[in-house]
Order: sequence, then structure tokens, then C-alpha cells
Amino acid sequence: MQVSSKKMGLGIMALAVALMGSAAIADKAQDGGKGGPMGRMGPSFDFAAADTNKDGKVTAEEFAAYRIAMVAGIDTDKDGLLSVDELTAVHAKHAADRAEEQASRMVQDLDANADGKLSAAELIAMPVPPDAFERADTNKDGVIDQAEAEAAMKAMMGGHHGKHGKHRRDQTQGGN
Repeated sequence: MQVSSKKMGLGIMALAVALMGSAAIADKAQDGGKGGPMGRMGPSFDFAAADTNKDGKVTAEEFAAYRIAMVAGIDTDKDGLLSVDELTAVHAKHAADRAEEQASRMVQDLDANADGKLSAAELIAMPVPPDAFERADTNKDGVIDQAEAEAAMKAMMGGHHGKHGKHRRDQTQGGN
């Protein structure tokens, strides 16, 4: 199969874009940048990092290079493979970043005396839906047992994470 010089040139340009942008993007992947563990497009997609020629647009080639660089940034031992430890590290870093953001928001929202810390009283004063206990007490016996507590937590987490339905893996593998 003969490759035209135009296709060859485009391939070389795509490779050059990948190489130019990979170092900066790889640094972002390691330092918990906003690119997410696999560089998926979405709320964590780093448009500026993907737009390697800074023209205000991301081409398919730039997007592919961005994703390759994100994977390269996760591959800390540079063996071309992603181990469980490497994937765990990147997911743990992103989880820690999200937890820190959430904790900072809590302090900002609930710190009544502006000392930068939450006392037990300030934390207990956190707003709770007025019917939270009643909703958790599903059998209406005036107490919450372990099963009701677990169901309430699951419902709360489902409300937070379940807005988009089941995970694709669950749908494609027949999960519930």
C-alpha cells in the first residue's frame, strides 16, 4: 500500500504535536492536573493543554496526542505499561484532590467564626434536610436500624453519583 506524501506529512505533524505537548501534559497527569486519569473529554478535560498550537481549537490529532500524553504521565516507570500501582496512584491523587476541594468548601461554608477550622458545633450545625431521619426510618418504627442506615447511605450516594444511570460496564455486562 502506497502512502501519499500528504498523508505522510500529516502523520509526521501529528507525531510532532504529540511530542511537543506530551511533556507538559504528562506533568499534569502526575501532579493531579485537571485532565483526569485517562484524559477523557468532560469536566476535567484540560482544553489549554490539549490545544498544543494555541489556536483556540483542538483537532482530532491534538486530542489523540493529549490522551497519549496523559497515559504516558501515568506510566511512572516508563515501561509502556500501566500497572495496578500506577493506576491506583493516579486515581488516589485525583480522589485526594477532590476530597481537599470538598473539605475546603465545607470550611468556607460552615466556619462561623472564620478561624479556618471547624469546631464540633460548627460541623453539627451543617444543614440537614428536615425530614432526613424520617426518610431513613423506612419502616416508621421511630428508630433507624443498620439496614435502614445502609439503605439511606446508598440512596444518598446514588443521588450524588447515580444521576446518569448505571455505569456503562454494568449495562454491557448485564450487571444490576
